[in-house]
Amino acid sequence: MIWSLYAELGVNMWFSPTEEFRFQESAWKKIVDAAVENGFNQIVLDLGEGVQYQSHPELAIEGAWSPERVKSEVKSLCERGIELIPKLNFSATHHLWLKEYRHMMGLPKYYEVCRDLIREVYEMFGKPRFVHLAMDEEGEKLFFEEFDIVAYRRGEFFLNDLQFFFDCVKELGAKPWIWLDPYWDYPEEFKKKFPADSVMLSPWYYRGLARENFTPLSLREEYQRFAEGKYKEFNLQYVEDDPFHESKFRERFLNTAIPAAEHGYDIVPCASIIFGNTINPEEIVKYFTENAPKEHLAGFMVAPWWATREEHVEEIIENMRLLNAARDKFLK
Repeated sequence: MIWSLYAELGVNMWFSPTEEFRFQESAWKKIVDAAVENGFNQIVLDLGEGVQYQSHPELAIEGAWSPERVKSEVKSLCERGIELIPKLNFSATHHLWLKEYRHMMGLPKYYEVCRDLIREVYEMFGKPRFVHLAMDEEGEKLFFEEFDIVAYRRGEFFLNDLQFFFDCVKELGAKPWIWLDPYWDYPEEFKKKFPADSVMLSPWYYRGLARENFTPLSLREEYQRFAEGKYKEFNLQYVEDDPFHESKFRERFLNTAIPAAEHGYDIVPCASIIFGNTINPEEIVKYFTENAPKEHLAGFMVAPWWATREEHVEEIIENMRLLNAARDKFLK
């Protein structure tokens, strides 16, 4: 069973791209040690600008890992019982790392570059069994209203591009892995276009699952301070009776996550305490162990959603500790 940690090598998947390599080696070593100690057997590494791609060196940032460093890290982690999986985010809301190529969606050059990167990363990571393609939040209205997203895909255009990415991965001998978002947005079209054995899906939900665990209004000011610290250039607003949109995300999650597994898709549910809800990992493990068909529950993941830096190590490790505690409670 997969017990996976999402970790960040590059960070230019979000709203304010940086030319500074934010990754810190000292933090990485502590995180890997903690992953081993907490029984994790996989790390999904978000690459972005953090790798020196030989096919497209213009995408790397100074200090980025060389292909030799990547291969060394894959070997080192394997020796410690951890599978290192590459993640390339091709969602239009998270592809700042693609630089000028992100403006070329739909053009031949865009597909050429994306295929080159998938092929190179697959070889660099020692022919992994999965390549994570992300593809999350491209249909999320919030991003287009609040942030400077200039182009995105919908409908047939989006699904056809998804097919292209899947084919790039499958022709190499690996299985594509994405967040559940495309299934959330197009459940019937997704099931018709993509057979259940063709892709692995990760449902994600980071708030309270049981209604009694919804984030209380009393935490509104505390969360606002957090949000201003992480995305300080944006003025985040909340609805008075539902400050973190729990009802919206919860409904979407409950209506599609288990049905996807029942339809035959392998799933790796993802938890996080990024919104301050420390019971989330326990709720996620409990919900899926009790409701998902066991043959399609491939494992669990936790995503701290913080850069790999010393100032975030403690919270990253706490995410892992809480998922491990949930495993001990419900699966041992």
